[in-house]
This record gives sequence, structure tokens and C-alpha cells, in this order.
Amino acid sequence: MFAHLRPPTVRVAARIASAQAHRGLFISKLYYLLYYGAIGTITPFLNVYLEENGLSGSQIGWISSIPPLIALFANPFWSALADRWHIHRLVLALLTLLAGLISLLFLMSVQFWPVLGLIVAMTFFRNPVAPIIDSTAVSLVKQSQSTYGRQRLWGSIGFAGVSYGMGYLLASHDMTVAFWSHAIIMGLGCTLLGLLLPVETPHQRVNLLAGVRALMGQRSYRGFLTSVILLGFALASYITFLSLHMINLGGTATQLGLMWVAMAGIEVPIMYYGARSIEKYGYRRILQLCFIGFSVGWIVMAFVTSPIYLIFNVLLIGVFFSCYIVSVVNYADQTAPPGLSATAQAIIGAAQSGLGGSLGAVFAGYIWDVAGASSLFLAAAGVVGVAAIAFWWGNREVQPTSTIVTSPVVSA
Repeated sequence: MFAHLRPPTVRVAARIASAQAHRGLFISKLYYLLYYGAIGTITPFLNVYLEENGLSGSQIGWISSIPPLIALFANPFWSALADRWHIHRLVLALLTLLAGLISLLFLMSVQFWPVLGLIVAMTFFRNPVAPIIDSTAVSLVKQSQSTYGRQRLWGSIGFAGVSYGMGYLLASHDMTVAFWSHAIIMGLGCTLLGLLLPVETPHQRVNLLAGVRALMGQRSYRGFLTSVILLGFALASYITFLSLHMINLGGTATQLGLMWVAMAGIEVPIMYYGARSIEKYGYRRILQLCFIGFSVGWIVMAFVTSPIYLIFNVLLIGVFFSCYIVSVVNYADQTAPPGLSATAQAIIGAAQSGLGGSLGAVFAGYIWDVAGASSLFLAAAGVVGVAAIAFWWGNREVQPTSTIVTSPVVSA
């Protein structure tokens, strides 16, 4: 109420800081929109494209499993590099530029070994982008009294919109349009935005090794990483063979695109209001609920026989997935030592998509070939059930706490 009594220079500085914060939020939203939109050009359709060109389920499983092993090292490497030298913008621009260019090389071959090599290369440059942009978004929302969910939901909008549109395009065109779209959106759009994204610079140099040791010294953090690895194992089965399952049930390319739209689209309202739920119930309770929800969703999926019912089931799983995303990012930020937010995000991503995802994709490929879809999704449900137990065991003596990435005042 006494803001008008402050010196003019203070008021001007406050206005400038506010304007910079809102500009940063706007750029962050655009970045999420383009980055996940670029992923939506390829991810929902690539495995179907590979199967149509003669690759087996086990080969597709290997293609999906080895790249996450690359992410296991690439995510912490690039995030630690950005944290250590405070070059987040430069790293983001370099990664997206190279990932965009690599996608054009898919036009040259659909054979197993060339495709595997290109997937590995793209993973090395594209996957580390997510933890860096997540840590930046978390920093921005703290400065502006916003919430992480309201930033991240634009990624879901981008993925849903592009996946849906690409499903229609691929009904009358080949995958060439998908690879070119990825190259333009990722290699051009994200690269330019990466150079504009405001990144907070720590006031002191960070001790990377000491920070990582501090993270691993937390019993609850170790228990959480165990559950995340198991969830990554189960998610690999779901993500790798979801599109093929839709096609085998008689689904069309349009229904395939609609399914991925449903999964991403349901994330928008959940992420918009999700931060408030996490603040109210505590991220540990939300994560425990997500693990149980995943298990139930995959049990149901094992017995679905219609493309339409599969889409509705994907909606259910999408609810838990969006809650999980918001909770995980908040967890990583709260446990991160000062100046190591991107590294903390990368460790969780590497555990889930790297170690858990790579092992899960290999086993999923063989189960798909030998026992079929029902057995595969039942196995995934069992694994994520074990993840729920592991998470409970590691956090059983820790009182639920609310996230620090939310605020009762919401803007933007």
C-alpha cells in the first residue's frame, strides 16, 4: 500500500524486473510449445513406420532401448556443463540445432543399423534439452509468482496439436513430411528461442561433485530414484508399443494421432491446476497415487479390444502422467543443492528414461514378439506396482511436504 512512497528509481527497477520476468515466462511457454511439438512430429509414428518397413518387434525394442542408455550419460553431462559454466542458452541452442539437422538423415535409410545410429545421435543432443528448460522454467516461476504447471502445459498443447495434425498428414503422405517438420521446428524454432531464454546465473561457483553426493546421501532420494527406474522400465513398454497396439487393434492413422492427442491433451487442465493439488496434498502422496494409477491403467489396457476403448484408457493414464510430471519436477527442484537445478532434473531423467527405459525397451520387444500385447502390459503393471512399494518404503518416515515451485498468487 506504500509502493507510491518508494523512490522513483526503485519503482522503475521493479517495473523492469517484472517486465523481464513476464517476457521470460512468455519465451518459456513458446519453447515448450515448439520443443514438444517437434517431438510430436515423429514419436507417435516412428515405430509404426519402422514395422511397415520390415523391422521386427525385437529390433524396434533395441532401437528404443539403446538410445536411453545414451541419455543416461548425455542428460547429466550437458546439464552439468550448463550449470558449471553458466552457458545454458548456448547449450540449448547447440543441442536443438544438431538434433534438427540429424532428423533429416532419416530420409536416407530405414535399415536397422542406420536407424539405430541416428536415434542414438538424436538422443544425445535432444533429450538433455528437457531438464535444462525445466530448471529454467522453475527459476522463472519463482521470480514471477507463477507455477511450473502453467508453463509446462504448453508442451502438452504443442505435442497434442502437432500429433493430431501429423496424423492427418500421414494418412496421405509418407514420413518425409514428419522428418522435415521436426527439422524445422526443432532445428530452427527452438534454436532461436534458446538464445532468447533468460537464465538465472548463480552468484557463486557450484561444486558439482559435492552437490551430487549431497543428493545421493538422502535416503528418500535414493528410494525415489529406485521407483523412477522401475517406472521407466514400465513406461518403455507403454511408449514403445502403444502405437503398434493401436494399429493391431484395427486403428487408423487418424485414430493413432487422436490417441496421442488425447494423452497429451488431458495433461493441459491437470498441469494448470496440478500445482495447487500438490501444494495441498504433498508431492509424495501425489506420486504414490500416480504409481498406483499407472498400474491400474496398464492392467485395463491389457484387456482392451477396441481402438476407441484404448483411447479412453490412454486418457486415464494421461491424468496420472501429468500429475507425475509436475510432482517429479517439484521434487527435483526441492532436493537440488543451490546452482544444480538442471543437474538434479537430469539425474531423475537419466534414471527413468536412461537406465529404466533402456532395460524396459529390450524386454518389452521380446515380450511383444513372444507373448503379445496383453502379457506386455500386464508385466508393465506388475513392475510399476513394485515401483509403488519401493517409493513407499523409501519415504515411509518422511512427512509429506508441499512444493516450493508454487505460490498462492498466480499470474501468467
